[in-house]
Amino acid sequence: MRSILLTSLFGVTFALAAPALAKGHGYNTTISAPLTSAVKIEIVLSDDMAHRANNLPEKLSERSNARSLNAGFSGNGFYGDRDLEYLKERLYKKLERRFTKKNIQVSDTAQTVLRVTIVDARPNRPTFEQLKKEVNLSFSSFAIGGAELEAELIAADGDIVGSMSYEYYEDDIRFINQSSTWNDAYKSFDRFSRRAAKTLSSPK
Repeated sequence: MRSILLTSLFGVTFALAAPALAKGHGYNTTISAPLTSAVKIEIVLSDDMAHRANNLPEKLSERSNARSLNAGFSGNGFYGDRDLEYLKERLYKKLERRFTKKNIQVSDTAQTVLRVTIVDARPNRPTFEQLKKEVNLSFSSFAIGGAELEAELIAADGDIVGSMSYEYYEDDIRFINQSSTWNDAYKSFDRFSRRAAKTLSSPK
């Protein structure tokens, strides 16, 4: 999602998504049968997300309107390792909670694995690392955020049983001002977790 940083009369920096380039919402799955065994949940980062922990995106087109090599908030980078680890933990807990409600057993020793990749995530507020790199930012700065997720259900023999994907990005800046750092990404995590639990308990 591309964003445009603006500064209001009150000195608050915020970002508007460029509508023509905004990503949409949606859940897709190829899983057609319910899960009948315990499952191990693995949360991983895409190579791009891992790179963006301490860098701007490698693709120039993903750097939005970054004006300098330190412009992480507007350039979708420099999230910091701590924030990305926290995102992984948050998504794991969401999935575990939703699976438990659907009577899906989660176990670290299960042979069936659900590997979920955080393909992309955009914060609503600057992360701690972004604030350190850009002195003109404050926690009052805000932007449209969201996340994109992909998952593979892997059997004990290593075969991929099926896949799931979901993405959600807020498209109205009016809902952003009271948001926390990763508010829209958390919405994506929660909605994906609900759909994933429903799919694995009863795909139909």
